[in-house]
Amino acid sequence: MILLTVPVISIMASLILVLPLIIGSINIKEINQSPIKIIFIYCIVYSIYEIIGWVYALNGWQNHFVSNIISYTDVIVWGCYYYQIIKNKQFKYLGVSLGSITLILILWSHIGTGRDFNRIDSFAYSIVNIFLISIVLMFFYQLLNSIEIENLFTYSHFWIAVAVLIYFSGIFSLEIFAEYIAFNKDKTITRYWEIKEYLTFIHRILLAVGFWFSQSAIAMPVRKLSN
Repeated sequence: MILLTVPVISIMASLILVLPLIIGSINIKEINQSPIKIIFIYCIVYSIYEIIGWVYALNGWQNHFVSNIISYTDVIVWGCYYYQIIKNKQFKYLGVSLGSITLILILWSHIGTGRDFNRIDSFAYSIVNIFLISIVLMFFYQLLNSIEIENLFTYSHFWIAVAVLIYFSGIFSLEIFAEYIAFNKDKTITRYWEIKEYLTFIHRILLAVGFWFSQSAIAMPVRKLSN
């Protein structure tokens, strides 16, 4: 049975997605009043991607097209989220510009180069990671220059930003060599891919923490920086 050959961490990384969905549902009233609702919807959509990916994987079918679709989802969803919580106009414009360029580049990588859409695309994944790392660093710059957040550890947007930074910076080096790792027959090398599953597990727990403190996203707005 194929499921028996799947690393335990891969199964756990998928199942843990239930946690932010449950906590988000409990705090849905607060979440709907802040930009965090974008991330909650993102988790719902991502759960659908997970199901599709597992169905294909367990049937022995190629499911890399799911990861390629996720590339667009990540840019659009996280771009919209940070556009709303970043107050500095220059950073807003920079984020929109970087997001647009990123979408154009991954679209070119998937279509313009004539590549099979159901194949791992290291270039597209790496470009998306660079964009997300850049935009979350803009948010952290804003956060560190704010005087209104007394306790970062109870601030929802902080935990979500930590989740993004740890995950996307952590998988960056893996994504650069994604094609090499995925298609290498050496089991020692392919096991490096499990690092991504550990980071996914941590990422989703931190999102759940962010949803838990969702009230803070309403009660403690970040002070607008000078333009």
